[in-house]
Formats: sequence, C-alpha cells, structure tokens
Amino acid sequence: MIFKKIWNAFLRIFGKGASIPAHSPTHEPLLKTSNKEIKGTLKVIEGNLPSDIYGVFNVSLPVGSVNSEGLPFPEKTKEGKHNPEYGSPIMNGDGMVIQVDFNQAEPFIQSKIMKTPCYYADLATKQGTPHHGLMGFHNMGITRMSMVFGARNELNTATQPVKFKGQKTGSLMATYDVGRPYLLDSQSLVLITPMGKCSEWMTAEPPMVPWPFGIVQTSAHPIFDPVTQEVFTVNYSRDKGSFTHLEQTLHHLKHNRDSFKEKLEKLANDLVDHEDDKHVHSQVSTFFQDLNTHVEGNPHDTDEPKGDVFMYLLGWNGDGPVVHWDLEDQNGDKLAIYECMHQMGITKDFIILTDCSFKFALDLLFDNPFPESKLIERLIRRLGTVKMEPFTTVYLVKRADLDPKKEKVTAYRLEGPIPLETIHYSCDYSNPDGVITLYGVHNAATCIAEWVRTFDRRAIDKKPVDPDYYSLFAVGSMDISRLGKWKIDSKTLKVIEEESQVYEDPGNYKEANLGPNTWTIVLYTYRDILSAEKVVPTIKQFWYVSDGTQPDLLTEFVYNLYKKYPHRKLSLDEIKDATRRELPFSITRVNLESMQPEDYYQCDKKTYIRGIHFIPKKTPTPSVPEELDGYLFCPTQVGHEQTDGDWKYTSEFWVFDATSISKGPICKLASDDIKFAFTLHTSWMPESGPSDQSYKISTRDDYDEVINNLGIKAEKKFLKEFFEENIYPHFK
Repeated sequence: MIFKKIWNAFLRIFGKGASIPAHSPTHEPLLKTSNKEIKGTLKVIEGNLPSDIYGVFNVSLPVGSVNSEGLPFPEKTKEGKHNPEYGSPIMNGDGMVIQVDFNQAEPFIQSKIMKTPCYYADLATKQGTPHHGLMGFHNMGITRMSMVFGARNELNTATQPVKFKGQKTGSLMATYDVGRPYLLDSQSLVLITPMGKCSEWMTAEPPMVPWPFGIVQTSAHPIFDPVTQEVFTVNYSRDKGSFTHLEQTLHHLKHNRDSFKEKLEKLANDLVDHEDDKHVHSQVSTFFQDLNTHVEGNPHDTDEPKGDVFMYLLGWNGDGPVVHWDLEDQNGDKLAIYECMHQMGITKDFIILTDCSFKFALDLLFDNPFPESKLIERLIRRLGTVKMEPFTTVYLVKRADLDPKKEKVTAYRLEGPIPLETIHYSCDYSNPDGVITLYGVHNAATCIAEWVRTFDRRAIDKKPVDPDYYSLFAVGSMDISRLGKWKIDSKTLKVIEEESQVYEDPGNYKEANLGPNTWTIVLYTYRDILSAEKVVPTIKQFWYVSDGTQPDLLTEFVYNLYKKYPHRKLSLDEIKDATRRELPFSITRVNLESMQPEDYYQCDKKTYIRGIHFIPKKTPTPSVPEELDGYLFCPTQVGHEQTDGDWKYTSEFWVFDATSISKGPICKLASDDIKFAFTLHTSWMPESGPSDQSYKISTRDDYDEVINNLGIKAEKKFLKEFFEENIYPHFK
C-alpha cells in the first residue's frame, strides 16, 4: 500500500510511466529554427524561376526567446539546469519577418527580429543576468510576462501592407493578438512607430499593477481599406470573469512566490488525478478565493480597485492620434467577448467583428504562473481548458456611423451565429443591397491555443508524445475542417441559409492519393489578399493548405475534450484510423462560385507547406482569368530520410503555377543561411522602399508618460533608469 502511494505520487509529478521516444545523438529537431538576422540571396535548387514573378513577399514566424536563441526551447539552460521554457508553446516567441524581394537581379532574402521596447527589456533581464529573477520575463502559457515590467509584445503573427493618403511607398504593419501593431520600413524591416501612443490604448491588467508594458488585447488581423486608406482594429478586454482572482494572484506571484508555489503544488498533488471534477473545481476555487489565508507573506489588499470590461473599435489614417469608438450592441449592452477577436473583416459599407475560436485572452495569460512545475501545469490545464464554442458570434458595424466626433457606435449582433466555429475568414468587398459574403475556414473541434505538453500522450495508442512535437499547436484532427460561404443580410441581421454553402470532404483518406480534402485547413490565399492598393469586389478562387493528420498532435487531452463534438461528420474510430495513417499535407483550390474543388496538390511524407501567398504575374496573360493569373509562393519544410531512418529538414521556398498546382512546384529555392520550421501569415507588395511615414511616436516620450502615470506602488526611479540604460538608446 505504501509503495503504491509512492508510485502514484511519482506518476502525478512526472507523468504516467512509459518511456519517451529516443532520438539519435545526431538527430535534428523538427522545430529547429534560427533566430539569426541574415541578408543574402535565394538560389534555385530545382526547376526554373519564372521571369515574370515580381514584388516583395513577407512571412512572420516565432523564433523562440532571448534565452533559447532559436527553436526548439532547450531542455537545459546554459548552466545545465532545468529550463522552465522547455515545452513552451511555439506561439510564445520573438517575432521575426523573413522577406524575399523578387525585384532584384537575384531573389534577395533578409530576416529581422521585431525589436519592440519590451524586447530590449527582455534582453537586459535574460537568463544569466543579475536582473533575471523577479524582473525577468517568463513563458507563462501562451504569453511571456515579467512581474515587474508586464507583458511582451512579440509581433510574431502577421504583416499587413498599408499605404496612407499621400504616401507613395507606405509601410508594413506587424501584428500580434496581445500588443499594439507597429509600422515597419518595408525595405529595412526596422520598426518605425506603433499605431497610437500607449496612452491611446486600454490595458487589461488590474489597475493595481504598475506595469510599463501593459496587456493590450487586439486583433492579429487588423483591416486596411485601400479605397479610404485607413486601418481599423479593436482594443478590448474579455468578459468580467477574466478578472476573477487575477489581482491577488499577481500580488502573491510578485511578493510571496515561493510560498505560493509550495502551497499550490501541494494542492495539485492532491487533486490533479482526482476523479471528481466538481470536487477539484471546488477545492481550487476555495484556495484562490482568499490566497491571503493560504500563502504566507505580504498580504493582498482586497479593497484595491478592480478592472472592468471594455470594447473599442479603433480607426487610424496614419497621421495623428487613433480614433476610438466605444461599441455596444443594438440593445445598448457592452460587447462581451468570450474567446478572442483574432480576425476582422471589411466590406464597402461594413466592418465585421467576430468572437473567434482561439483562446488567446486574459485567462490564458497565466496558464501556468510556475512554468517550471509540470504538476501545477497539469492541474491548471485540467481546470482552465474549455471547449471552443461550436459557432461564431458575428457583429456588423456600419461604416457610415463611424463619425470621428462620436464616442459610441452600435455593433449589430446577428440574430443567430454562423453555425460553425471560425478562426480565419475573408469577405467580398462588394456588399450589394446590404448582403455581405463571408468565407470562413472552420477548424472543427480545434483550439490553436492548445499546445503539446511534455507530459502529453497520443490518443491513438496512449504512448508518450515524441519530444519533436513538444510546443507545437495540438491540432490533431478531431473532425474534418469546413470551408463556408455565408451570405449575411445586414437589414434582417440573419444568415441567409438558402444562399450559404459549406464544402467539406475527408477525401479518399484510405488511399495513397487523398484527392481534394478538408483535413485540418490552416492558411489560405487568393489574389490581392491583404493588398494596400486594391480591393477584391468578389473573391473567386481560393487556395488553402491542409495539414492532414499526425499521431503526435492528437493528444489524449484534446481527444477527450472534443470527443462529443456536436457537428461531428466522422466517427471517432474513423478519426483514429485517419490519424494512424498520417495523412499528408496538401493544397486545394476551390472555385468559390460553385464551392467545389478544381485543383489539388499532395505533398510527400514529412513535407510541410508552412505558408501560402498568391503573387500576380508582372505582365498579365490575356487568356487567363485575372484571379488565376499568377503564382503561389510557399515557405516549405522538406524532410529527407537518412540512412539510419532518421529525418533532416531543409527550409525551401516553392513556386507553383496558380493555374495548375497539380503539376507540383515549378521552382524550388533555398539559402544555407535561413532555417525555419514553422511560419505563420504571409503578405506581398509590388515593391518595397524607405517608408514615407511622417507621423512617428517617440519611444522616450511614449514610455516616460507611461512611467510618470503609473500607480503609487511603481518604482518610478528604477524604471526610468532602466529604460534610459537598456531601451531608449535603441530608439534614437
């Protein structure tokens, strides 16, 4: 009996038995990514580069922390100690932009880290520095935070070309779900200015927290209108429940960390494998209701002011302050965002806002306040993880109502939601007679805020996950994705069901050639997507990447979370069967008028299309419809099997003829200086050049104002000296 108790305690702390898959000493990690900034040229390694490809391509990616110096996060620190960043989500990393310029004699490639002010604070307090301890930044779940400085703005998600009135060159806008967007010089990729001063953004941390880098919740996909030459985004907090226990949690993390960790680990040890969920929730709730009772040290003042919810639509023409509109629905109620606002949409007459199925919000910021403790991480994930809502709440804002003199604007909520969950979508710019057409990628039974943990097990065989997959999004398919075409009547605020269509297809998943399919749809493209110069009245052709299936990405945890998915198309047995088969990556082209696939390309094993973007031909082809007349440009991670059965990967850029992707890539390019494993969103512009952005915000003035206005508990003298020494010199 005593032995059994000891053994069960061991399993609770370190995971349930079974050996982790071993790799050879020469094994190259799947996630190997360089964070080195480079300049060079791409060389053709196969095929021929089309003479009429032109313009400038950009792709965003996370590249680890200032400590990891790339990816994956190492298991040990440089001092040989356990690294608390090991197994952190890949999304939690410094942002880098890789650019390929086809307007040069040879394709020119460069990469640049998005060095925001908080990046330099992170660098000055990295592991091994005297400042690291309490001041240093730590990966706490999906966001990186410091108890002294606040939250990192990592700008690792997307870029959006913008060209404001009177500009000939314009800029790139780098974005992130939890941070102000920044304009970049499109030629040098150096940060120019944020969109708005710090004081123009509301932050979501409690008022009692004196942080210079506040938590700014916004959209990773702000929208730019080339016609009116203005950008729109949002600034919001989530529903009131997000603030529960947050103030006292932050207080004890800062002042009584060791006692807090000790008591929480003891609680986790007692509860993490308890069979009764209600008992677990009750015990943890009781613990957090009054941490002062449980945690020794400096007590938290329960009378301190509390945060509140807010929801603003922001507009900016590139010159001067940001315009704010406080949003409420047609009933006069504040908008309540339960998941996040990762994506936005725009048409001629409307701005579309949605509650996206991506849990990138305040309650996830503290997914684990003690990242070095896997025991606490297991307990918090069990308590804090909820299924994504299987629908999409949609709001419409009339652009005619956006008078800069108004303080409040109505966001009209549809009478019923789109009946599938959505992360990414696009809209026709044209909205004839007030009818909006929205094309949604519906990642069924999926949450991209979930990542593969070091203690996870595979759903298909309960074996430990291969360490190669630690940190990746846990997006193992729990059903096929869908592509939806939704007609929305802005007058009745209803989805026009009889005119809406959904394309879904598992393909021939038991055969070698799947054919067109909708397994794990991720990124997509079409002509003039994200253009700073042209709108797309009607999107006609649509290419998307399917990630297939992978046993190590379908964990037991995710399987149990979504096994009762309400919109299920395939049985659980079929899901497991398809996962065992390791379905390959592919690209599918869908004709959006018929909502049927018309072209398809399937990758070889261990070949991963990591991004996709349409590049038009420099000289139009008269016989080819405009929406097909171009190329697809794809960052691609290519696996090469070694004699010992292991795999090594090259980072390549593939070019497809958009009219016939089934022929495969017509050109492959590479550089020895570039190494990536996972990239995110892409953009393209006809040419780059020195930015002609004249309105710029001084970093010194911006943060001096923030520090001067911090609460009385702030160490203002220390912060001013720290910024003078470590941050301001980089922003002269």
